[in-house]
Amino acid sequence: MVATDGSGDYTTIQSALNACPEGQTSRIFVKNGTYNEQVTLGTKSAASSKKISLIGESYGGVLITHSQSRASSGSPTFEDICTVKLYANDFYAENIGIQNTAVAGMAEALYTAGDRQIFRNCKVLGYQDTYRSKKGTRGYFKNCWIEGAVDFIYAGGTLFFDDCTINCVNGGGHIVAPEDSYTTKASTVSGKTLNLGFVFRRCNITANTNVATGSYDLGRPWNVNGGAYYLNCTLGKHIKPAGWATMGGNETTASFAEYNSLNPDGTPVTLNGRISWSFQLQQYDADSILNPKKVYSTLYTTVFDPITTCTPRARPENVTVNGSLVSWSAVSGAIGYVVYKDGKYLASPTDITFTDNPGSMGTYSIRAVNPAGVLSEVASIPTSLSDIQLNDPEIYVNNQSIKLNQPVDLIQLLSATGNIIAQNTNESELSLNTFYQGVFILKINTKGTVFTKKIALNMK
Repeated sequence: MVATDGSGDYTTIQSALNACPEGQTSRIFVKNGTYNEQVTLGTKSAASSKKISLIGESYGGVLITHSQSRASSGSPTFEDICTVKLYANDFYAENIGIQNTAVAGMAEALYTAGDRQIFRNCKVLGYQDTYRSKKGTRGYFKNCWIEGAVDFIYAGGTLFFDDCTINCVNGGGHIVAPEDSYTTKASTVSGKTLNLGFVFRRCNITANTNVATGSYDLGRPWNVNGGAYYLNCTLGKHIKPAGWATMGGNETTASFAEYNSLNPDGTPVTLNGRISWSFQLQQYDADSILNPKKVYSTLYTTVFDPITTCTPRARPENVTVNGSLVSWSAVSGAIGYVVYKDGKYLASPTDITFTDNPGSMGTYSIRAVNPAGVLSEVASIPTSLSDIQLNDPEIYVNNQSIKLNQPVDLIQLLSATGNIIAQNTNESELSLNTFYQGVFILKINTKGTVFTKKIALNMK
């Protein structure tokens, strides 16, 4: 586990990656926090054989950030300045934010140079050239947020973006800039050649409020045979009527198309202003040809099924709390579980129980983990405070102490929000050496039975 506050095994993500063995699958859990570092898995000359699943504690809670652009002194390359570089196959990330805050010139946040990489519930943030992918690789983004201004999704590879938000910031004008990609003359209803580069499906193409109407295009061809497709996407008013832009004459071999583009109100986009060399796909093309299973099996011999990989296991059921023991039913196909309390990470057990500190209160949440590291929906249960009913211990409040008529296993004084103020074990008295005024919770545990009672204190 990685945590900036020192509560984990590592304080940086890079040190955790370095500790993972080559040729094996490793899962790294990252607690919420801002990680000011550059992260690299493998190198340009020697790709890593590590199969890493990098799992953040919560969506938007983990951010890897760096600030450098290629406008910096010393003429750095994109590999020098990039925040996260991944030279490895079968990488998986969930709930991870990746950012390059530089806004002067090209400044990559993420570079994927390995095959079969998957990002789920992630954020990739930057300005120019936010995300770069390598030729000949496959990638998949699910429920991600990708943001930038100029060519902020660019270069090679065959990538699908499903149900993502593609957000444009002020000062730019182009979303994608694909370079040469695989070309197929599949039997499309449209009769067009498809350059299998970037495919956006059911994505929301948004913009910050200060972005002008008609100031962005969907993309431009950075190199010959570039390809990009928007399928069933919602386009904001910042998208130009022309849809696409020219770039160095590469549009003569580009394959840029849409299917069923919609306005934010759900009405069809007006297409009569689209640039002449772009085209509209038919439903068969969008559904039967431009999907990961079809595309990846056409272009590659190795299997890549990101949709199945991204499918979470069922959420745990029958979550119970008995004293300090939290338990739940086993989930088929899960390799482990993640336990939270009040939204904060506690542990990653492989069995179906977890023992917390005695008398600890809060809401426990459990998620199942599939073999890739995908987290399930959450199952939660709060610990409850029940008023003392039958067989109440007799409680006496004296000056700076609380006394019972009998010894108990555990006596605790809690704040109204559940924080432990004082406690004692195997005693009948709880000494209070500090002034307390207000309403508190007295919690008593004896022979497996837990009593709780609200009490008012005014000790001086």
